[in-house]
Amino acid sequence: MKKIGIIITLIICVLSNNVIAINKEDANQFVVDIGNQAIKILKIPVDDKEKRKKELQNLLQEKFDMPFIAKIILGKEIYKNTSEEKFRKFSNIFEIHIVKIYSSQLGTYKGQKFNVKNTEIKKKDAFVYSSIESPDFPNTNIVWRVRDLGEGLKVIDMQVEGVSLLRTKRNDFKMVLDSQGIDGLIMTLESMNQIPDLKIPGE
Repeated sequence: MKKIGIIITLIICVLSNNVIAINKEDANQFVVDIGNQAIKILKIPVDDKEKRKKELQNLLQEKFDMPFIAKIILGKEIYKNTSEEKFRKFSNIFEIHIVKIYSSQLGTYKGQKFNVKNTEIKKKDAFVYSSIESPDFPNTNIVWRVRDLGEGLKVIDMQVEGVSLLRTKRNDFKMVLDSQGIDGLIMTLESMNQIPDLKIPGE
């Protein structure tokens, strides 16, 4: 009986190392920090596009689990049949793609305020509800899905007005993945990343 108890304890320890419990206060502060960093990016002059992109990339690398997000977007079947080297290449190109898109969509600072409303803990994730309030535009509601996989809190998805980043990107890439696989998607993203930057709202 003692041996069985030891085995069960070891299994629980291994499982608990994969996902660490989150408390509301930590999740709240984590998302507040993201909001503060985002506001700082908005305040960077629009003509300094490279600095905006660099700071956004730093934010993604620090606060988002980009490899995890890339893995989910590919799906289990493609991911398990992809070499580590090729997955790392896709993950890097995908990150550049996200930086390029969102650096041009963030807009400029016009008195926006970032507020965290409340947090719900559901199993292994925290869902942090927040809003961006602006004197010139309607409020934008964002829900952050936060998880700790052993390296601290990270965002694994975000919903802007109910639209999930993960779901959107999976839908965007599905046709290419189905017809051309990960190699085709890498080539597609590389081509998209060469397109000149979009005009920043407020520029």
